Amino acid sequence: MAEHKTLGNLLIEKGIITQDQLKRALSEQKVSGKLLGTILVELGYATEEDIASQLSEQMGLAFIDLTTYQVDKDIITIIPEKIARRFNAIPLFKVGNMVTVAMENPLDIQSVDEINRITGLEIQPVFGTKSAIASAIDKYYGTTGELKEAIENIQEQQEQEETQRVIEIDETQEKKDSPAIKLVNLIIAQAVKDGASDIHFEPEEKQFRIRARVDGVLHEIEPSPPKNLESAIISRVKVMCNMNIAEKRLPQDGRIKVKVASKSVDLRVSSFPTIHGENIVIRILDRSNVLMDIGQLGLSKESMEILQEIIRSPNGVILVTGPTGSGKTTTLYAFLSTINSLDKNILTMEDPVEYRLSGVRQSQVDVKAGLTFAVGLRSIVRQDPDVILIGEVRDIETAEIAIQSALTGHLVFSTLHTNDAPSAATRLIDMGVEPFLISSSLKCVVAQRLIRLLCPKCREPYKPDMEILKKLDLSPTREYTFFREKGCDSCKQTGYKGRMGIFEIMLVNDEIKEMIVHKESSNRIMKACVANGMKTLRQDGIRKIVNGDTSLAEVLRLT
Repeated sequence: MAEHKTLGNLLIEKGIITQDQLKRALSEQKVSGKLLGTILVELGYATEEDIASQLSEQMGLAFIDLTTYQVDKDIITIIPEKIARRFNAIPLFKVGNMVTVAMENPLDIQSVDEINRITGLEIQPVFGTKSAIASAIDKYYGTTGELKEAIENIQEQQEQEETQRVIEIDETQEKKDSPAIKLVNLIIAQAVKDGASDIHFEPEEKQFRIRARVDGVLHEIEPSPPKNLESAIISRVKVMCNMNIAEKRLPQDGRIKVKVASKSVDLRVSSFPTIHGENIVIRILDRSNVLMDIGQLGLSKESMEILQEIIRSPNGVILVTGPTGSGKTTTLYAFLSTINSLDKNILTMEDPVEYRLSGVRQSQVDVKAGLTFAVGLRSIVRQDPDVILIGEVRDIETAEIAIQSALTGHLVFSTLHTNDAPSAATRLIDMGVEPFLISSSLKCVVAQRLIRLLCPKCREPYKPDMEILKKLDLSPTREYTFFREKGCDSCKQTGYKGRMGIFEIMLVNDEIKEMIVHKESSNRIMKACVANGMKTLRQDGIRKIVNGDTSLAEVLRLT
């Protein structure tokens, strides 16, 4: 009978996990003492929804999907915000003297009794996922209220001080109760929760705007603090990163590691003087979000097989190209993780080192100390490497060392800023590298972009008309179902949630080598590559439209 089956057996029966995965999780549980469901989620074997729905079936308690459930705002007041956050529980509805409460662990009798004591009502617990409950608490109790409170506190503090300069001095003293500290911490914490890659603090003539980049698109954080709080907020950010708060005329860089909800996150901070004040951009490097598995990048089966073979080459240059923020570093790290083993010596020269890779010797450019890409690479080749990763080919000196390293038996990975794969060869020639050296060493060029994925909860299906099919070079005789963005609470009304890559893989065969030697244009090389079967960025994007992963608008925006 189902009620006597363990969680692990239920998950195996449903095909969610394998027997081997259960064994690994159980051995991990003996060491850590964590709940089995928590371990399965941490290992990536199951989702929170999988665990919650199976536990609900096992225990005979209901499971509520809070990403789609609308909570009555009048019900929220039954449980105070502090209690809701303490127990990660949210009230859903009330019938008579009984209130139904979504909890991560409804079997925690102590928590249920405590909520019962505080509310004076009978508690009917149901299952919800940890992250969905936390998001619902933020949504219905409102982080905006906390932001407003923090802004008001700073304003009160400023009214009590003679000048804003005093607040900057307070910042240097790192007062724990400072409202500015609370405000900046709230902004950073919310950005990390939302999966943002950057936070922009933007002074303008009459306002101070804060925006966060989520899935490659900037969104304004509401409410915006008033202009008179600009100095305190920017000073707090600079103090956090050991930047000189007195220097406002020159650009500065800083870096700090912070902990947000037990998650370790690196922040790279850059200040830039503008006519209206200092512009600050924080780059968020969340190690838990980096994809280290080549299978998660979004490659087609055919492309994956090609790359799996190429990245195991004994020597040669493999380039990943695309604009800033297109996921080039993530792709390179996935390549290195795939080939990383004890019988290989892998060294990197990066600017900066964004994520730590176990078993890889990583080095960071330090121009002030004289450690440039070129200087570092000259030393790396004397470290007996099998594989070298260069953060970026920026100049002829770096390019020539990379190519010479490949010609002397090393496998070299690097990035380049070009719009498509065939332009990589012409870009190296423009730098001043001899064409015959390029053709002798270049194995493969991967061009990529990051497209936003449609939110699976709210995407809308539709039938594309003949004109669209013709434009996309798709067969008009076949029936297609495309999807478009709509917007819901789960995706914060954007219609998109998450991103994946679209790729263009140029293999340098004898024909392409010949064209490089003769300095053929990138357009001609592109035509030859397509004739040889290369799928362009646009074609890979169309494949993901047909699969229902993304929208037509998103692919047209990026290709």
